Amino acid sequence: MIKFYDKRHYYFLAIYLVTNYILHILSITDAVYVHGADASRYFVPALSLANGDGLGNLLSTGPIYPFFLSIHYAIFGFDYGNDALVVTQSALLYLTGIIDSKIAIKIMPNLPLIRWITMLLVIFNPNALMAAHLVQTETLFTLFLVSFLYVLMNLIRQRNGIVVLAFIALLISLTRPAGMYIMLIFILPSLILKLNGVSWRKLVSINLVYYLILLSGLGLWSLNNYNKHGEFFISANEGMVFHDQYIALLQYGKNMSQSEANVIAYEVYEDMIVKESAVCNKGVSSFECRKIVSRAYIDAILNENLYVIAKASISSFVNLMFSGGASNFANYYGIDNKASVLSFERSSGSMLSLSKAIKFIDSVNIKYLIALITFWGFAILTKILLIIGLIHVFSNSNNKYLSIIVIFYILLFSAEYLFLGQSRWRVPLDPLIMIYSALGVLSTINFYKKS
Repeated sequence: MIKFYDKRHYYFLAIYLVTNYILHILSITDAVYVHGADASRYFVPALSLANGDGLGNLLSTGPIYPFFLSIHYAIFGFDYGNDALVVTQSALLYLTGIIDSKIAIKIMPNLPLIRWITMLLVIFNPNALMAAHLVQTETLFTLFLVSFLYVLMNLIRQRNGIVVLAFIALLISLTRPAGMYIMLIFILPSLILKLNGVSWRKLVSINLVYYLILLSGLGLWSLNNYNKHGEFFISANEGMVFHDQYIALLQYGKNMSQSEANVIAYEVYEDMIVKESAVCNKGVSSFECRKIVSRAYIDAILNENLYVIAKASISSFVNLMFSGGASNFANYYGIDNKASVLSFERSSGSMLSLSKAIKFIDSVNIKYLIALITFWGFAILTKILLIIGLIHVFSNSNNKYLSIIVIFYILLFSAEYLFLGQSRWRVPLDPLIMIYSALGVLSTINFYKKS
């Protein structure tokens, strides 16, 4: 078997990067940043930093990804910088696959082939590949998350690495601030250490070091924002986040169209304006109104009955897990799909509605339909294999506690997305899922060998 230090491994990496660059060349002009969701919030401060003008005002994101981008723009300029970015992010996806394969072998050490299957599923995942071709945080964030879990497993088994773990947690938090909330509840997964024989004194010291580093780093960034805006905060987009969450709740919990949900969401906003006598210069996205806006939409969400919330949550979870990401592919290569996608997203009905799905498929062109089948097929097949893999690991593995940690983080991030399940949000979770999908592949092969 080829080892990771084998020269052939690096030949494979070179071919992988060249192939991704060729695929990038075939894309439409400026697709890297034009079709990257929220790309402007990253490349505008990155260009500013590359030009020596600092990061500017980062209200809705952390500094890590703009800094990462700025390196490319400082060296290659904007256009060539985006070309280089595709190669760099493809290399990061490849590295993610390697680290993920090391997690897989920790969970199932008696199945050496699982390393390669896991790695191949990660680096050829079409959803992750498209994210690597766009100005989005997903690829870098995913690398950090997988690295975090790898170091956490080493901490559990070897009792060292807490400083490295804490710094990775800080990188996660400052790359995508939503990840900060997951990193802040480290005390829960750290209890696995106690179950694995660590004393209470050692467990407390580990948590003290972790939180000291994480909170110190977050505090410094918060202080930077205070110096610029007069408030301590890490990210200031909570108003828009809960606004979008509420609209999604109405769409998928009450079968409303997007236009109907928008009307009701605006009414909530107007009521809040009157009640608070607020002046919001930029509407829902206003920096100065973000706290009262988010509070208004949280109250609106909590005022819905549990059936509506549960229905929207289930619909979102299914969409998160099974959406393929074909829209990114179509946009990247100029395949016409916008009319059918917008109609699907804005029409009334749950994401689980069969009639809605059939109507959508009937409306798309053949090129986009082929992309849908490919992307959806990969998503569905890997989830089936995931189930098979989970059954196997909890029936045969002696390292169940390692799997519990992985599943814990999958569920935490899934819950954090609430009603906004999208394929791009699954990119950081896919490597964790692929571990068990790879095990599902091996279990299926072994089953047919025995039959």
